[in-house]
Amino acid sequence: MPRAVFATLAIFVINFGLCLGQQVPLAVNDRQSNQPQAQPIPQTVSAEPSPAPSEDLAAERTLLELANMRRSEAGAPPLRLEPALTDAARAHARLMVKRQQLSHHFDDEPTLMPRLLQTGLRLDHVGENVAFNSSAEKAFDALMESPLHRRNLLNPDYNSAGFAAFWSDRRLYVVQDFAHRVPVVTQTSLP
Repeated sequence: MPRAVFATLAIFVINFGLCLGQQVPLAVNDRQSNQPQAQPIPQTVSAEPSPAPSEDLAAERTLLELANMRRSEAGAPPLRLEPALTDAARAHARLMVKRQQLSHHFDDEPTLMPRLLQTGLRLDHVGENVAFNSSAEKAFDALMESPLHRRNLLNPDYNSAGFAAFWSDRRLYVVQDFAHRVPVVTQTSLP
């Protein structure tokens, strides 16, 4: 590929961000054909060493607020932040940062549904968006412009979520894990 074309493509990708979206109902969680392939991120050469990745709690809150604002506008109920889903999203975000790739699944981790079921929550439907961009707002806007990501964000069936945001090499890596959490039914005693 000529250098000018590659440079133009790299600038486009960096300025507009990359994102991948996935929905996984319980019945099809292990179908690998639905798994998007990992997307390598164009690298830029820098003489300076890159700092260690850092978590951005404010960006995570912003992503939740933006999601719930758009869900309200669409008539969908708000997402409840679930600490166990947030932990799962953060673990996956760390892997994306480490590999400098956007992906829903890496070889050394379970696929989405088993990964989220490891939280111990009772879930019957899950989805995930992953992206990187230069800010939480820009990542969110890019996700909303994509039909699949928008569908995940506005899906009225989802009632719980966990969001992660990590900075690495001036990129904010975002993972949004969505789930329909099934209520725990307890046996009651009869009088």
